[in-house]
Amino acid sequence: MSKISNKTFSNKQKDIKYLNRDFNSIKQQLIDFTKQYYPQSYKDFSESSTGQIFIEQSSYVGDILSYYTDQQFLESYIQLARERRNIINGAKFLGYKPKVSSASVTEVDIYQLLPSIRNKDNEYSPDYRYCLILSPFSQLSSVNGVDFIIEDSVDFGQDTTYSPREISVYSRDNTGAPQFYLLKKTAKAYSGTVVSKQFSANDSTPFYSIKLNEQNVLKILNVVDSENNKYYEVNYLAQDTIPIEVDNLPINNEILSQYKEETPKILKYIRTEKRFVVSTDSDNYTTLQFGANTENYENTVVIPNPTNVGVALSNLKNLDISLDGTNVLKANSYGMSPSNTTITVTYVIGGGINSNVNSGEINRISGVSYQNDVTALNDAEVQLLNSLKTSLSVNNTNSSTGGDDAESNEKIRQNALLNFSAQNRIVTNEDFILRVYSLPSQLGNVAKAFVQSNLTKEVQYNGLIQGITDDQNNSTLNLTPLTPLDRRKFLESNSPFTNNLYLLGYDNNKKLTRLNPATLENLKNYLSVYRILTDRINIIDGYIVNIGVTFKITVYRGFNKSDVLNECIQSAKNFFDIDNWEFNQPINLSQLNFELLNVEGVQSVSDISVKNLTIDDGNYSAIAYNISVATKNDVIYPPKDPAVFEVKYPDSDIKGIVV
Repeated sequence: MSKISNKTFSNKQKDIKYLNRDFNSIKQQLIDFTKQYYPQSYKDFSESSTGQIFIEQSSYVGDILSYYTDQQFLESYIQLARERRNIINGAKFLGYKPKVSSASVTEVDIYQLLPSIRNKDNEYSPDYRYCLILSPFSQLSSVNGVDFIIEDSVDFGQDTTYSPREISVYSRDNTGAPQFYLLKKTAKAYSGTVVSKQFSANDSTPFYSIKLNEQNVLKILNVVDSENNKYYEVNYLAQDTIPIEVDNLPINNEILSQYKEETPKILKYIRTEKRFVVSTDSDNYTTLQFGANTENYENTVVIPNPTNVGVALSNLKNLDISLDGTNVLKANSYGMSPSNTTITVTYVIGGGINSNVNSGEINRISGVSYQNDVTALNDAEVQLLNSLKTSLSVNNTNSSTGGDDAESNEKIRQNALLNFSAQNRIVTNEDFILRVYSLPSQLGNVAKAFVQSNLTKEVQYNGLIQGITDDQNNSTLNLTPLTPLDRRKFLESNSPFTNNLYLLGYDNNKKLTRLNPATLENLKNYLSVYRILTDRINIIDGYIVNIGVTFKITVYRGFNKSDVLNECIQSAKNFFDIDNWEFNQPINLSQLNFELLNVEGVQSVSDISVKNLTIDDGNYSAIAYNISVATKNDVIYPPKDPAVFEVKYPDSDIKGIVV
C-alpha cells in the first residue's frame, strides 16, 4: 500500500476566463488577473513598465494561437475553407474528383488515297487490299501547336453504321477511267499528348504510390508491370469488379462476334486485385495509389451465379460497389501493391482553354502506326502500301470546344457539395447539372448548362420562327429559322415527361459557342448511365444574347479622369466576366451602378445603357432581344428560352465617358 505524500495542496481555485481571444481582451484579462492574485508582487501597469512587456508578449502569442485555432477549424469544412489544398481534400472526402484541366474535343476527317482495280466485268472499283488501319492513339497537330489524339483505331476497310466511310473518285487517266479513289473516315479527337514513363517498385510497400512529374494529366491510359500485368483504375480501392470494353472479335467471343458490325464492343466485368486510384493535389499534379497487399491473385471474369454469396446481378452493374471481406468474390479488400518490378505508366497531358482551336486548323498527322497485315502482299504491293501512307491527310470541319483550365476553388466547392447530394444518380435538376459538369475531361467540357423540366408556359410556334413570351416582362426572343431537327426537338419538348438540357461551350478565345457533335455524343452516352430509365432528355443548344454596355461618370477633383475611367471599365469587365454568368441570370443594373461607385474617385454614375448586339453589328450571335422591353426596375430580365447574356468583346463592347 502506497503512502500518501505529506505535501499540501491549496484548495483555492483561480478565476480564469476562456472567452478572451483577441489581443486587447487577453491583455486586459492578464492585467486584471495580476491585480487580483498578485496585488503585492506587482503594481506598475504603465505602458513603459518592464512587466507590461511580458503581458503584451503573452497577449500577442495568445492572439496568434486563437487566430490559427479558428482558421484551422474553418479550413476543416469545405464550405468555409480558403486554401485550395483543403478544398480539394474536402471534395475528395465527399466523393468528387476535381479536374486539373479539360480537353478540347472535335471531329476530324481523315483521308486516304486508294488505287483502282479492274474486276472480272471490266469495271473499276477501289482496291480495298490497300485500306490503311491506323492504330489507336494516333497523334495530330494544329497550326498553332496544339496536339490532338484519336483514341480509337481508324480502319478504312470498315463501312458500318458506327464507322461509316465515304468514297469518291480522286483522279482519272486519259480515258476517263478512275486511277485513285479518295476514302474519308470521321473520328473523334481530343487535345492532349501521350506520355509514357517507367517507375521502379522495389520493396513491398503497402499502398505504394507514384507521383507523375507533369501537371494537367487528363487521363491514365495504361499501367503495366514488367510481366505485362495490367492494373486497372477504379474509383475506390475496395472496388473489385471493374467494367471493361473488349473488341467484338471471334477470339473474344465466337458466338457474339457475328454481330460485330452492329455491336463492335462487348462489355464485361472482371475481378482483379491489380487496381489503383488516381488523385490530384492543389498544384495540379497527379498521384497513382495502389493497394495494400503484395500477394498476387489471378484475374477472373465475374460470372454471376447463386454461389456468389451476397452479390446480386443488379449490383454488378454498379461501378462503385463495395463488398465486405466475407464475400466469396473477394480475395483482398484493397487490392495488391506492386513490388520488385518496373511499372510503366502511359497517360495523356494537355487540355486547357488554349487547346480550343478553330475549324481547319488541325491539318497534320504527327504520329501514327499501322496495323495492316502485309503477309498476303508481295514486295511490290507492300511498297505501294507504304507509299499510300504518305497520302494520309486530316482536317477538322468544326472548331474544337470544351477545353478549359483547372476548376476554380469555388467551382470545386459547389460541385463537391452537389456531388455528395446526387449520390451517383440523376433525379433532380441539380443532379443533371452536376453530371454534365462531371463529364470526363478527355470527352469534352461544358461551360454552361441548364435543365428545364416540364414546359408549362404557353409557346407560340409558326413553323419557321419561334417566339416565346415571358410572363414577367412580355419580352420576346426572336430566334433564327429552325431546321427540321430543331423543329422535331421543339415538338418533343412539349411532352410533360421530357427534360430539356441546354448547353453551351467555349471556343479557343473563351467565347460562348455551341458544342460540337462529338462532345454532345459523349455527353449523351455518359448521362445514360445515371439517368432514370423512364426519363427522357432532349439535349439542345442554348442561346447566346450578346450585349454592349455604355455608362457615364463624374470624377472628384484631384483624380486623374483617364485613370478613374479605366478603373471603371475594368470593374465593368469583372462584373460581366463570363465565369460569373449562367443561363437565365438577369442583369441587375443597380448592382453594376454600385460596383462603379466603389471605384476610387467616382463621384456619380449615370446613363448606364445595355444594347443587344447581333450579326448586323459584327461577329456576334444571331439572337435579337428587345432589351428595353425586358428592363423593369433597373433589372434586365432574360428571355424565356434558356439564354446567357455575354459581353463577347469587353475591350470594345464596354465603353465609358467622363462628364
